[in-house]
Amino acid sequence: MTVCDLTHAYHATSGGIRTYIDAKRRYVLRHTEHRHVTVVPGASDAVRHDGRATTIEIASPTIPGAAPYRWFARPGRVSAALQQTAPDVVEVGTFYMPTEWGPAFAYRWRARRSGRRAAVAIQVHTDFASSYAEAYSAKLLGAAGGRVVGRLAQTYTRRLLAAADLRLAPSPFQAERLAAYGLPVETIPLGVDTDVFSPDAVDPAVRGELGVPPDAVLAIYVGRLDSEKRTATLADAASRADAAAPTVLVMVGEGPQREELEAQQAAGAPVRVLPFLQDRAGLARLLASADVYATAGPYETFGLSVIEAQACGLPVVGVEAGALVERVPPGVGLLGPVDDAGALAANLAQAAAQRDTLGPAARRLAVDQFSWRSSFDTLFRLYARALET
Repeated sequence: MTVCDLTHAYHATSGGIRTYIDAKRRYVLRHTEHRHVTVVPGASDAVRHDGRATTIEIASPTIPGAAPYRWFARPGRVSAALQQTAPDVVEVGTFYMPTEWGPAFAYRWRARRSGRRAAVAIQVHTDFASSYAEAYSAKLLGAAGGRVVGRLAQTYTRRLLAAADLRLAPSPFQAERLAAYGLPVETIPLGVDTDVFSPDAVDPAVRGELGVPPDAVLAIYVGRLDSEKRTATLADAASRADAAAPTVLVMVGEGPQREELEAQQAAGAPVRVLPFLQDRAGLARLLASADVYATAGPYETFGLSVIEAQACGLPVVGVEAGALVERVPPGVGLLGPVDDAGALAANLAQAAAQRDTLGPAARRLAVDQFSWRSSFDTLFRLYARALET
């Protein structure tokens, strides 16, 4: 079987989607005889081969206001890449872009016309209707206008999902949301490498490198620095917590709010803004050396960075929304209201004080419930079933 992952959300500093695709490629090469193809936008046209894995980059412009993300401006080149590699399954990871789903469905139609089996899977990594369409439209059109756009986006999403042969969700929460469309949805949880992401990755030198006092609470966030992730709320919470007891928030990632956060850091706010870390061992070193993981985004569909932090033995402080409700059950962290920096600050202090209890429980949760091997074993069985129908 040849499986192709098609998405614009794959570049040097992207997060969960790239982690998922890279883990799938490793699974294919280590545990199967299948072939894996990745089709993504890039600065220039390029093709790279790694045994049974192929990566095709198609020269594409950046998305305005969202660099370094790029979009497929030439869907014909996407179609050509699919025809060239002839995948049995095309998994669309950012399904809401017409220049991605259009070539995928057209390829399936042509393959079936020629008598070959082919299937399109849609992996719903992002709650497009709420976190993008409605949230961003509300900034321009007001709350009422945002709701109208959100409803239109839901209709758009329903039609695309209905056209797919296989619909995938990374968490029960997201599967339940998608099931409201009246379509069957399969839950495939993401995973974590618990050998790399481990409390053993701790390094006492991290605090000195970041200029964090020995007695300060060291909190960390890893992800996109953008409004839907509520990174401004995180920074506000860190300042509130620091006013009560020394606290420093490390923010690892890239995004539109990076410059604003760096300006706050320069002005003396208790934040340290670090670039995206592609080195997984380096990221594990940072996580394991912190006291608590913090996140404030209400639209998480899985929360991969949360699982990585838990595998490193960190309690998690978050919000009672999205998949965080599933990722952070009682006993491994604390959840509070959305957009409440005061509550988040209080929970940061409490979770850090209880790390010796919450941290080991979080580690056990990650080890017991999340494994890439198990996830992909299930996924490839679903691929095979989709090809039989």
